[in-house]
Amino acid sequence: MLTPRAPDFIGIGVQKGGTWWLRENLARHPGVWMPPLRELHYFDRPLPWGELPPAAAADRLADPHRLAAALARCRQGAVAGNAARAWWAVHEFLDQDDDWYRLLFAAAPPECLVGEITPRYAICGDAEIAHMHAVAPAARIILLLRHPVERFWSQCRMKHADGSLPPGDPAAMRLFDTPNGRARGEYGGTIRRFCRHYDPARVLVVFYDAIAREPRATLRGICDFLGIPAEPIDDDRACERVNAAADPSPMPESLRGRIEAAYRVEMESLAEVFGGHAGGWIGNPVPAAAPPVVRLTPGHVDALERRSRNVRRSGPMGRGKVFCLSMQRSGTTSVGDWLEAHGLSRAGSPTSVRLGWTRLWLAGRFDELFACPEFRAAEILEDDPWWCPGFYRELAVRFPDAKFVLLTRDPDEWFDSLCHHSGGRNPGWSDVHARIYGREEELARLLRERPRTDPAAWGLLSITGHADHYKGVYQRHTADVRACFAAAPERLFVGRLDDPRSFADLCDFAGVPLNPRLAIPRSNARTAEMRSRLADHRQG
Repeated sequence: MLTPRAPDFIGIGVQKGGTWWLRENLARHPGVWMPPLRELHYFDRPLPWGELPPAAAADRLADPHRLAAALARCRQGAVAGNAARAWWAVHEFLDQDDDWYRLLFAAAPPECLVGEITPRYAICGDAEIAHMHAVAPAARIILLLRHPVERFWSQCRMKHADGSLPPGDPAAMRLFDTPNGRARGEYGGTIRRFCRHYDPARVLVVFYDAIAREPRATLRGICDFLGIPAEPIDDDRACERVNAAADPSPMPESLRGRIEAAYRVEMESLAEVFGGHAGGWIGNPVPAAAPPVVRLTPGHVDALERRSRNVRRSGPMGRGKVFCLSMQRSGTTSVGDWLEAHGLSRAGSPTSVRLGWTRLWLAGRFDELFACPEFRAAEILEDDPWWCPGFYRELAVRFPDAKFVLLTRDPDEWFDSLCHHSGGRNPGWSDVHARIYGREEELARLLRERPRTDPAAWGLLSITGHADHYKGVYQRHTADVRACFAAAPERLFVGRLDDPRSFADLCDFAGVPLNPRLAIPRSNARTAEMRSRLADHRQG
């Protein structure tokens, strides 16, 4: 007779933070039992961006392929023994509810600690964590943390390897903009959410850096937290790397700069609260005696909460938003990176593309755009569609407390950058580009010649050979923006992209203190691939 039981410990993440190493070592401890499936994905089921099978067994097994796979797993379990066979039968052929979850741990020897590790639990919200606490109120929580920028790049490389993420910065930034990207590295929020439901004393923070530097000491700290002896597994196998990335390629500096800007405030917060290995994330020396694990206290949680409140207060919330009106290739991303690194919440190009904001502008559906939660939450809004023709006049009226940023550059340099960035063809949706740059007749003629072409397809128009036209549009845009705010110059910041003082002055304009440790970003800088694409276009 199987006796249901709740897990004694739950590993909640983070993805690419050493959870495989943790599982491999705990699973070989004679006093620990873990399910044969690596990740149960029970409490994160309600979260978006999850491709989990249906909770009802009848729905799962109605698919003949899924049924065949379930039977195969049960046969494999039979080979491993009665307990494994029973476990797979429960997993595959019962409805997934709280009783089912507890029954998954019934196959363990009664004297063993039982637990599971699912990295995606780190991004669970309050409702999911409350559910977890209701099912396993006495569980100990283990959270492994890794430098958030390195963690994200490891996630990208994993997805590059399995073919689910194309190479290149744009695809990586689109992933970062999803609930499966940025949120996985926002560790302070994870800790605060879990400690609203679990006593901080039941939460252990483990540093990935310590696993690499002193794996045995790290494992001893984890075993001590769980109340089990470390000796049976405190051996050379604890030093073995587990699930190492097959692709050792370094993170492109262009991408690193953007992700570091996004996580800068997060890393500084954790460095202040935990010091040690977290301090190393922002360049502080890591003491030789830095603890590999930290048992949380109410003081840690209170400090994280204070940091979060201070960041919210330091931004311009309540005083209006900051819109960047610079045309593309005029520092829009650099402005977003810079102000985000200084603590402002941001909606940038990946968000705009994902939600189709520029298409909403094109259709005149402004109210729908302004109602988006992402728009409402953002303090700095850079890139499309804010600089689109005449839209800034609408913004100035709708948001009387808003401020606006215009960075300029030499028109010849700007056009050269535009050509390189897009490989000599129009960047983004062609119908939007044609409207902005006054090339609608040319696009219409092309569509008559190719009647099956989608007018919204990217890159339908060549921009090389049209230098004077594009530079004229650029110069008129700068003049129009200045004229728009001539009667309220305090609302418009004008600077030069190539003048470092512009970025320092921008902080004062936005109402945030300048962080002298931060380097001025050069986001979306030209790459060798861009040069090659432009050369191919010109030759073709």
